[in-house]
Amino acid sequence: MDWLKPLIALITNPIADLSGGYRERKRIAAENAAAIAKSEADLKIARNEAEAKRVRTIEQNDTDYDIIVLKNRTKTLMDELIIVVFLGLYLAHFIPSLQPYMAGGWQAMGYTGAPWYFELIIVGIAVSTLGLMRLFRLFFNRKTN
Repeated sequence: MDWLKPLIALITNPIADLSGGYRERKRIAAENAAAIAKSEADLKIARNEAEAKRVRTIEQNDTDYDIIVLKNRTKTLMDELIIVVFLGLYLAHFIPSLQPYMAGGWQAMGYTGAPWYFELIIVGIAVSTLGLMRLFRLFFNRKTN
């Protein structure tokens, strides 16, 4: 009967190795899937944190810019002159007796109405006068979209 034991082992050992290898491969596959899922979650978290940091940085930069602009306005009268000229041009669009001259001036420059950069200048005046960098950012996003 001793000879039967090695014979049975000869037949059953490959089957045991096959099923054991299958279980090991399944375990490794499950570990890999879990690691991939964790990596994807970590990537999403990192992206969200980076976006939040970017928004906070933009907000802080806008606030810093507004403070610098308001401080610098006290040093020169040229700002006041530029503001008066462009606000005068802006207001002239709303005075009925001046409207034909304003339209004619824009047409002479090749525009059908006030060009986009005129709007940008008016918004820039609001930004520099009132410290409204966020307003400028909203205006710029509207123009690019």
